[in-house]
Amino acid sequence: MFSGGMCLEVLMATIIAWIGLWGLVEEALAPIKDRTVRCCAYGILLTIALLAVAVQKQVTVCALI
Repeated sequence: MFSGGMCLEVLMATIIAWIGLWGLVEEALAPIKDRTVRCCAYGILLTIALLAVAVQKQVTVCALI
C-alpha cells in the first residue's frame, strides 16, 4: 500500500505516541504562565533533541519522523 516499506500500523503508533508525548509536555509546562519562560523551556527541549541527534551519526530524518 505504501512505498518504501512504510506500514500503516507503525505510522499510526508513531502519531499516537507523539500526541501522548506532546500532552505530557503540555501538562508539565502548564503551571508556567509566563510566555517567555515557556518559550525558553520549549527551546531547551528542542536544543537537547538536536544535540542528541547531532552526536549520533546513524540517526536519519526518516528515523526522526
